[in-house]
Amino acid sequence: MLKSRPPLWTVSVLTIPQREEFLGRLFDGLREIRWKRPWELLVVYNWDTDEEPYAVERRLRKLAKKLPLSVHFNTRKPTISGGRTQQLALCKSPLICFLDDDLTLHGELFDAIEDRLRSLPVGIVGIPSLVEDTNKLFKPRRSTPHVDAHGMRFMSIQGMLVAGYRRLFQDIGGFNPRREFWGEWTEMNLRMWRNGFPTGYVMDAGYLRHWHGAPESPTRNKPGRQDHVLWGLLCTALEYDAIALRPDTERFWKLVEERYLAYSFGDGVGPRELLGSVLRLVPRLAIEWPHIAEFREGARKHPFQFAPFHDITEDDLAEVMEYAERHVARYRRTVWGRSRSSLVGR
Repeated sequence: MLKSRPPLWTVSVLTIPQREEFLGRLFDGLREIRWKRPWELLVVYNWDTDEEPYAVERRLRKLAKKLPLSVHFNTRKPTISGGRTQQLALCKSPLICFLDDDLTLHGELFDAIEDRLRSLPVGIVGIPSLVEDTNKLFKPRRSTPHVDAHGMRFMSIQGMLVAGYRRLFQDIGGFNPRREFWGEWTEMNLRMWRNGFPTGYVMDAGYLRHWHGAPESPTRNKPGRQDHVLWGLLCTALEYDAIALRPDTERFWKLVEERYLAYSFGDGVGPRELLGSVLRLVPRLAIEWPHIAEFREGARKHPFQFAPFHDITEDDLAEVMEYAERHVARYRRTVWGRSRSSLVGR
């Protein structure tokens, strides 16, 4: 009796009960993809629901129809970082793709993702997204500094679809538990670059549509989001030695001042609102301080010391890719056996 091959890919989705309508659209797109290799769909229900788990699972299986679905529940600490950690822990395949639940998929995305991972020494890759049913590019923003090379746009990948090697995610430490509801991908990308693994978008392989009407978004409409954003910024400054204004931290502080404070608190944020948020976070900061200090000591040993929101240059990319070429082989072998030569330097 022939044994079926184990999945090469795990497509993992974090969801909550308010988003099942959007989840159904995502499932429709996954059914349209022509999968050349075995894969599985793993959904983590990131909510402390009073519903019986089997009732939820039956409903999701009805949405998924014949997709190779498994359903798991994160009820103990259903933060985004907690859910992401569970997604990674549940994955058994060598390749993992984290998908947001408010997307639709367009094009044969996974063939192109697999090709880039196989041919380039990269850590994680993403796919561009459009705003709902328009032609307006949502991510990556055209104004964000980037380097175009080797058929990719190298820069930080801001969630939605993030694909890479399961073992690499684990080896660099998994998801930062302090990014509970904001900034988990920003911090993960920074850690990838600092550990010598570039990240970027595949710009010629289809696209996503991002549907902004999904409720409970930490970046758009979640109550208390200003505290979540400020907490992520505080932890970033402390963990990556960005407290003082220096040439290398200037972009971090500029983005805090010009984008993130207004983004989280609204235009015209005043000292009263800002101080109130800081004071609410002080007890939490005291509890987390030993962990932050330990993390900072580890970060000081990273092979590349990029500051948060560093503008990657062509020279940076060349140096990091040369380093990655020597270190990505063990992850490629897990997937493809003997890896083919990289495009770098051709």
